[in-house]
Amino acid sequence: MSNEAFDDRYELREFAPGTDDEGAPNAETGSWMQAVGLGFHEADPDAEGAARMASHFIADEETFLGVYVRKPFPGSVDETWPAGTFTWFRKALSWGDGSSVDTQAISAVTVRPTERRRGILRRMMTHALERGVAEGYAVASLTASEGTIYRRFGFGSAIRERAVRVRRERALPLLSPTSGAVSVVTPQWLADGPGKAVFERFHTRTPGSMVRNAGTWPVVFGLLGNDGQKAKDVRAAVHRADGTDEIDGYVTWRVKEDRGSDTALEIVDLVYANDQAYTALWEFVLSIDLNDVVKYNRSRLDDPIVAALGDNRAYDVDHEEDHVWLRVLDVAAVLESRPFAVDGSLTLAVTDALGHTTGTYRLDVQEARGSVTRIADDADAAGSDVQLDVAELGALLIGSVSPVTLAAAGLVRAADPASVELLRAMLLPPRTPHGITYF
Repeated sequence: MSNEAFDDRYELREFAPGTDDEGAPNAETGSWMQAVGLGFHEADPDAEGAARMASHFIADEETFLGVYVRKPFPGSVDETWPAGTFTWFRKALSWGDGSSVDTQAISAVTVRPTERRRGILRRMMTHALERGVAEGYAVASLTASEGTIYRRFGFGSAIRERAVRVRRERALPLLSPTSGAVSVVTPQWLADGPGKAVFERFHTRTPGSMVRNAGTWPVVFGLLGNDGQKAKDVRAAVHRADGTDEIDGYVTWRVKEDRGSDTALEIVDLVYANDQAYTALWEFVLSIDLNDVVKYNRSRLDDPIVAALGDNRAYDVDHEEDHVWLRVLDVAAVLESRPFAVDGSLTLAVTDALGHTTGTYRLDVQEARGSVTRIADDADAAGSDVQLDVAELGALLIGSVSPVTLAAAGLVRAADPASVELLRAMLLPPRTPHGITYF
C-alpha cells in the first residue's frame, strides 16, 4: 500500500501511556491495551490488573504506537481501538564483561486480522526504527511470537533457547558434588529481599541478557500468574555459597499434576550468579519428591547440567526456537560498545534495505576494544573482507551465532575463508549468550 493510500485509510498516532486521577488507564491507553489483548488472545484484566499494567508501562517509559481506522464501521471496536499496536522502550543488553548497550526494545506488535496486508506493520516498524535512530539507539531488539516476520526489517536471530525436561529417576546423583546450601523461602521474601540483586549479577556476567520490564518481576518471583491474578502454587528457594550468607542464586517453581500423564515440576525462573549456584539449584529441584520430570523453558544451548547428570539420557529437548532478535541501527556505535576476544582488522560491507546502515566499515580491534571507521557509503564487495546483510550482523552481534555457520548457509560471503574465521574469533563471547527475559 502506498503512503498516500495508507494515510487515506489510517491515522498513525504516537503517544505515551497514561492514567486518570484514580490510577486507571486513560481512554487512549485503555483502548490500546484492549487491542493488544485481542491480538495475543489474552483475557481482559480486571480494574486492579489494568491499573497495574498501565503503571508498569509508565515505569518502563514506553512509547506507544497505534494505527487507527479513519472511517470505522458503526459498532466495531475500530471506533476506539487501534487496528495495529506497537511499543518501544529502553532496555540494556549485557555483553557479559560488565559493559552493556542500550537497545530500542520493541514489543506488543499486533495487527487486526481485518486489516492484514495493508502496510500497517511496515509503517509502524519503519516509523519506530526512524525514531530509534533519532533517539540515538545503536541497536533495536525484540522477542518474537512468530519467527518469519522480522528479518525483512533487518532483524537477525541472535539467541536461541530450548524447552527441556529431565526425568528425575535417572538424573541423580550428579557426577560431581555441588557446593553451598539451598534453603526454601517464600516468594514474597525473595521479592522483597535478594531477588533483583541476584538477577543483576546474572545480567552483568551473561552475554545477551536483557534487563527486565517492571511487570516481569511479580510473575518470575511467583507473586502473580501470567493472567495477573495472585499466584497460589509457586514456591521459591535460594542458594548460598559455602561458609557465607551471600545469596548467589534462586529458583521459583510450581508442580503441575496431570492424571494419566507425568507430574511435572515447572521452573518459573532460575537465576544464578555463578555455575556453582546453577548446578546446586538444579540438584535441588531434581530432589523434590512427588513429580516425574522437571521442565525448564529457558535452557541455553550448551546447558552444563547435561554433563552433570548421572545419566545424560535423562535430559530431553522438547523444543528449540529463536529468542532475542537484534537489528543494528548504528554499526560503529554498537561494535565499539562490545568487547572482543582477539585483536585484528577486518573490512565489512553491510547491506540494509531500509538504508540505516548500508556502507563499508573497517573494524580495528586492539586490547579487546574495537574502533570502527566508515570508509564508503555503499556496500563495496570488492573492497571488503566480509559481505553481509544487516540482519546477519544482528545475528552475529552477541557471538552466539557463528559467521562460519552463516557462511556455510550462504548468508555471509568472503573471498578468503580466513576472514570469516577471524571474525568468529573476534566475536567469541566470554560465556555462552543466554537470555531469560521476554518482552
